[in-house]
Formats: sequence, structure tokens, C-alpha cells
Amino acid sequence: MSTAAKPMSQPRDYKMIVEKDVKIPLRDGGFLYGDIFRPDSADEKFPVIMNIGLYQKDKVWVPPPTLEEEANPYMNWETANPLWWVPRGYALFRVDTRGSGKSPGQSEPSSYQEAVDCYDCIEWVAKLPWSSGNVGTMGVSYHAAFQWKVAGLQPPALKAIIPWEGRADQYRDQAYHGGIFAMGFIASWHNRNTAWHLLGKPRAYNPDSFNNNMLWNYMRNDLDSEFWRMCSARWDKVKVPFYSCGNWGGFAMHLRGNTEAFTEAASKHKKLRIHTGSHYHPFHSEEGRIDQLRFMDYWLKGIDTGIMDEPPVKLEIRTGGVLKPSGAYQFRFENEWPLARTQWT
Repeated sequence: MSTAAKPMSQPRDYKMIVEKDVKIPLRDGGFLYGDIFRPDSADEKFPVIMNIGLYQKDKVWVPPPTLEEEANPYMNWETANPLWWVPRGYALFRVDTRGSGKSPGQSEPSSYQEAVDCYDCIEWVAKLPWSSGNVGTMGVSYHAAFQWKVAGLQPPALKAIIPWEGRADQYRDQAYHGGIFAMGFIASWHNRNTAWHLLGKPRAYNPDSFNNNMLWNYMRNDLDSEFWRMCSARWDKVKVPFYSCGNWGGFAMHLRGNTEAFTEAASKHKKLRIHTGSHYHPFHSEEGRIDQLRFMDYWLKGIDTGIMDEPPVKLEIRTGGVLKPSGAYQFRFENEWPLARTQWT
């Protein structure tokens, strides 16, 4: 289906303003630090795309040469590229969670408190003088999973979300697959991924950040309970428009969250996309960015890009032959998920 006839934001010659280590007040008297990347224009107001995470907003990600977006000093793991979005009239807002990067406090990964903090950040940035008041969230993996939880809290300024490969049920999707504790993954992620961003240089800002009981709490709460439901999506509360983007290869953690969102969330405006490829290549592909832009343009800028006129489900299907990028896959649209013509065996 062609999108050529429909408008979407085009790059303009904006100078980019970079505001580092902006202090964001929280309802409990605490604060977080964030970075803002925005167009320099006194005559316009801009929508905001936000993410909050523990992988350090200041840590530059050096992507592989196979990525369709070129490396630059503003690239950050699992988040959008300011040099692509700012010229198209968006502000990007990156925030370090409590106890990570430069934000003080104790780290509580994927917690309910993290969602509450995100709510406060959304409402704060929406009121800044240059902001249009419309905020969206977008990001991959950890930067996708938080979106389901904050959407359930329904911050008024949150107008659209794009959780790109994001788990939603902390018990079933991550910690206890089939009721069996995923000790290998949890311990590896906590010690190899999380620790990199809480210890070393970040520890100079947050000496107590790593002193949490995450592993103990995960093992102690071995049955589904309110402990897990507090840090998981509540589908009856997720009413914001969303584009849920999964990966066929992400079935071990994230894919279930993306498909469950589409079938269970209360939102009246929801789309599902399932692609192939690595955990990050599709997010930074030109095709992926155009999908993201068309959706955000529609809900944050009021531009009729045509994306909501298309069937709600978009699937990347292997057509045979050798692997990508030689054209062995193609996208097709569907009207529902699961497919009505599925032959269950």
C-alpha cells in the first residue's frame, strides 16, 4: 500500500539545541536528570518523544556499520536518533531512571515506581514553553517495556506510544517462562547489563544505586501475585493510541507483550507490526523510521499521514530463498490478529 500521496513531516533546517542534565522534579520530592534535544525556533512549539531507562543517557552507542542510520555523537542504545527526529520537528527527551546514570536514588528496574516517575516526567516536559503539550514515548526493549506501565497510569499529556519489542508481563514474559525461574537470564542481565550502568563512573553519583533486592524478590515471589502485577501492564487501563511493534525472533521475551497488547488493551486506536531482523536494526531502518514518523505525526501533530486508514496489522513474511537483505521477505497487511484463517493444529 503506497503512502506517497499522504503528507508527513519533512526535514527542515533547524539548528538543534541540546540541554544536558536538566533536573526534573518528582512528586515525592526527589528528582531525575534528563537530556533534551529540540529544534531552535522561537516561533514554534514541538511535540516530545520521551524515554526513560537505566542504560545511561550519556553513554554513546556506536552502532555496527550495517545499521541504516549513520553513527553520530548523539546515538544512544535502544532510543531514537536526535539527528533524524529534530529536523522533522520533534523534541527528544531522555531520562535516567532512579539510581542510574546521573539520577540519584536506588535503582528499581522495571518497577511500579519507575512508571510513576515517568508519569511525572511526561507531565513536566509537556508544560515547558517550547512544548506543544503533546508527548509520545518510543524505544526498544527496556525502553519499550516501561511504556505499557506508564500508559496504564494515563498521564494526560501522553498522546501516543510506540513500544518496539517490549515485554509487558514481568512474570510470564521475563522472570518465569512457563512457571520456571529464568535464573540464567535474570542474573546475567542484572550483573552484565545493569551493573555496567550503575557501578563505575555512575556510582560516583549514586553510591547506593546497586543496593537493591531485585534478585531476591524475584526468587521469593515465585508465583504470580500482586508483586508481579504491580510491575506489569494492566490492559484495561491502556487506552492511549499505540503502535505495538514485535519481532518474530523475540518470542523468548518481548513478542508476547506486543501481541497481547494488541488483543487485550482497551485502546480504541491500536496497530500491530511484526518484523524480522536483529533486536535493533529494524528500529533504525528507513522503513521502520517512516512507520514511526507517520504514527507520531498523526497523533502528536494532527497530520493525516494515512497510517490509520491502513489495516491494523502489518506482518513481515518470509517468501523463500536466501536471507535478507536480498528480498526474501516482504510486508503484508492483515485485518486482525490472530489471523481469522489460521488452521490450528
